[in-house]
Amino acid sequence: MRRFTRWTLAAAMCALSGAASANLTLAGSWNGNVGLSVDGIGSNASPTGDVQAVIPVGATILQAYLYSAGTPFPWYADSPNTLAAYNGAGITLAGNAITNFDTLMGATSTRADIGQWYTARADVTSVVQALAAGAVTDNFSWSVSEGSLSNRIDGEVLAIVYSHASLPMGSVALLNGGQNTGGETSIVNLGTPLTDPTAVGFAAQLGLGISFSCCGQQSTVEINGSGLTTTAGNFNDGLVASDGSLFTVGGIGDDPGNNVGYASDDELYDLRPFLAAGDTSFSIFTQNPTNDDNIFFASLYLTGDIRDVTPAIPEPETYALMLAGLGVMAMVARRRKTR
Repeated sequence: MRRFTRWTLAAAMCALSGAASANLTLAGSWNGNVGLSVDGIGSNASPTGDVQAVIPVGATILQAYLYSAGTPFPWYADSPNTLAAYNGAGITLAGNAITNFDTLMGATSTRADIGQWYTARADVTSVVQALAAGAVTDNFSWSVSEGSLSNRIDGEVLAIVYSHASLPMGSVALLNGGQNTGGETSIVNLGTPLTDPTAVGFAAQLGLGISFSCCGQQSTVEINGSGLTTTAGNFNDGLVASDGSLFTVGGIGDDPGNNVGYASDDELYDLRPFLAAGDTSFSIFTQNPTNDDNIFFASLYLTGDIRDVTPAIPEPETYALMLAGLGVMAMVARRRKTR
C-alpha cells in the first residue's frame, strides 16, 4: 500500500506541475492606441551587438522588458541558472547596467542531458524612456553587452510597448515562460468577440523568441489546432552558428507572411487566416520535436481586446490521475485520524 501511495502521489504531483508549470503566460497586456517594438541579438562577441527599436516620435513608453536567454543547464555547468548570476554578469543596454533581473523562466527538455534553460527578464522601462526622451526619429539602435556570460547567453530580446494617438485601437500582449519541448498550449482569451479578420485594417500577429536553435532544429506551432509552421527556429538574430549565439525572435524587419522553410521562417506570423469573426479566444500550441530548443517569449498584436492568457485545461486522463492522488491523500488522512 505504501508503495502504491507513494507512486500515486508522485504521479499526481507531476500531473499537477506539468499542467501549470512552463506554459507561456501573460507578462502584461495593453489596450488602446498601442504599438509594439521587438528585436533581438545574439553573439559571442563583446559587446554582443545592437538591438533595434521603432518608436513613433512623441509616443509614450508604457513598458519595456529585456530578456536574456542562457544556454541550457546542466548541458553547460556554468550556464546562468539564478537571478544572481544574471544580475552579477555585467549585462548592459546602451551602457546602462541591468542589475534588476527579477523573473526567471525557461523551457525544460525531455532530454535529461540538456536539462533546462534559464531565461531572465528585467524591467527596463525607465531606461528606454530615458533613451527615447526628446527623440526626433522613430528608429533607434542600442548596444547590448552580456558581460562575463557572453559565451553562455544565446541572446537578448528587447520588447517595448508604447502608445500614440495616431495608432489604431488594438491590443498588445507579451508572454513569457518556457514551453515544455514535448508540447504545450496557451489560450488567449478576449474581452469582446473578434470582428471580421478579413476586413481592411484588421491585424493579428504573433512573434516568438527562441534560443539554442540551429542547424535543422525546428519547432511546430498550431493556432486553434491548425498548422501555422513546422519550421520555427534557427539563429536568424544570432551572428554566428555557435552555442552562445543561437537566437531568433520575430520582430523588426521580419516578414509576417507565414513563410515556409527553415531559412525563411523568421518567427513573425500572420494569424488572420486562423481566426474568425465572433471568436472569443484562440489557442497557441508549440512543440519542439528535436527536444533541444527554448521557446521562452511570445508577442501578440491584435485588432481586438486581449484580456488574459491561460494554460489549456488538462486532458481527462490528467484529471483522473490528479483525483486519484487526492483520493489516496484523503484516505491516508482518514486512517491517521482513526488511529
